[in-house]
Amino acid sequence: MKLLIVEDEIRLLDNLARMSWDEHDIDMIGTARNGEEALLQVKRKQPDIMLMDIQMPEMDGLSLARQIGCLYPHIKLIILSGHDNFNYAQTAIELGVFKYLLKPAAEMSILQAVKEAAHLVQNEFIERSNRVWLQQRWTQFLPILNQHFYENLIDGHYVQEEIEAFKESLKLDIDVFARYALIILDIDPMERYESGERMLTEPFIYLMKELLPAATYHLCKDKQGAVVAIAKIKENEDVHQALLHIHTTIEKLLSNITQCLPISVSAGISAKTGHLHELNPLYVQASKALQQRIVYGGGIAIPYVEPDIGASAEASTSQQADKRLELALHSADEVLAMQAIADMWSNLHVTKASYEVIMEQLMCITGILTLFIRKHGWSVQEVVGSNFKYFHDLKLLTTPEQMYQVLQHAVNQIVAYSLCHGKKAVHKTVQAIMDLLDSDLEQEYTLHTVADRFYVNSSYLSRLFKQETGVSFSAYVLERKMERAKFALLNGAKVYDAASMTGYRDVSYFTKIFRKYWGVTPSRIKQ
Repeated sequence: MKLLIVEDEIRLLDNLARMSWDEHDIDMIGTARNGEEALLQVKRKQPDIMLMDIQMPEMDGLSLARQIGCLYPHIKLIILSGHDNFNYAQTAIELGVFKYLLKPAAEMSILQAVKEAAHLVQNEFIERSNRVWLQQRWTQFLPILNQHFYENLIDGHYVQEEIEAFKESLKLDIDVFARYALIILDIDPMERYESGERMLTEPFIYLMKELLPAATYHLCKDKQGAVVAIAKIKENEDVHQALLHIHTTIEKLLSNITQCLPISVSAGISAKTGHLHELNPLYVQASKALQQRIVYGGGIAIPYVEPDIGASAEASTSQQADKRLELALHSADEVLAMQAIADMWSNLHVTKASYEVIMEQLMCITGILTLFIRKHGWSVQEVVGSNFKYFHDLKLLTTPEQMYQVLQHAVNQIVAYSLCHGKKAVHKTVQAIMDLLDSDLEQEYTLHTVADRFYVNSSYLSRLFKQETGVSFSAYVLERKMERAKFALLNGAKVYDAASMTGYRDVSYFTKIFRKYWGVTPSRIKQ
């Protein structure tokens, strides 16, 4: 701790300078004989404590204390005065002097006063350092706190009073009483995956901040990493006109981004406005609008439009189309399966289906494929290979073209796997029974008749057949008959011919069994 001694009496100054300061961690950095000289020393050596007299030539101690208090308020002042004058002491206190000692003061009293002043200086330094550290930490985490606030805001977690409180604590420059529209902007997925999301997102956001007026648009990110723009609506402005102006502004922004960066960005715009505590429904609208880029392509601003329920119902795939795909898979007919996929998918383009309808159709088709795989006891991941990640998360498919390609590839893989891993038994008896059934389905075979034919116990054969094929004997026979009948019908056979060649003498009974198995009548299959 640095000490400067100011005293005009030479003998007293020498005595004070010779005190054992260093033994108490006090660094006596210099002396001065008057106020003017003391100011020069303070400026040059920056002491922490000053021990000084009151009455000195050129500038008295109180005048010096007044200047020190203005220029260097952190320096602790200890006055050593030979005048027991109340006015002097009162003025010293008003000037913030730490101690007022009377001459002749004992050396221990002087030393104790300086040590107390040093301790106070140290505590103030620690407190000041902690305050600076906390301020730095607050400044460092403020953007994170702001982002967390906006995430919760668009998720609808705050009421009006909480928003007002956060505005004060986080020093947010946002009008809590205005109405707002909401826009979600996101780099089109194919661009993101090809170029690297982080590398593109930063300049994209920077450009948005440059091009959108900060007083009107408040920018943040949602939990998925898309940029959210909260657009302020002017007081008394017509909502329709305001949304139209926002749409124009965002379209211009997207065009500028395309010119400045090697990316394409799309935007979804809410159809309504609301106060800050009402942003969540607007966020949902903007999200659904942004999803329509799958339908319309990327690089555009898309306003939210209420879905046409009638059009959605009309665009949905019929049960017959689903069954056609199932039939094609069961017969391992790749051509028919591909045609079924093509017909189901082309229907979406004809009806100009929305994102929701496209995703529903995608889930329907992948569900049929997955059910077929699991029904045969196979692993979905093993069968579809690299496409499994899309089956696991359909949102990774970002364009109709990509969806269609994945479905085609999956069908190709399923058919190939089915041909290679179809019902192959290891046990010779079971394989012989399967060969018999495949060659002579016109006969009515039961577990007992087959067991007798192959000289085995029927109970043993039942367990063995189930173990080798994964299905019961009766279920296997029914499946082979239904597949044979379906194949015959698809190739032009009449219903009674299909019934006859699969061992059914009663056409009405055959029709009942066929409909229960496939979900459609034999005559409908032929259509």
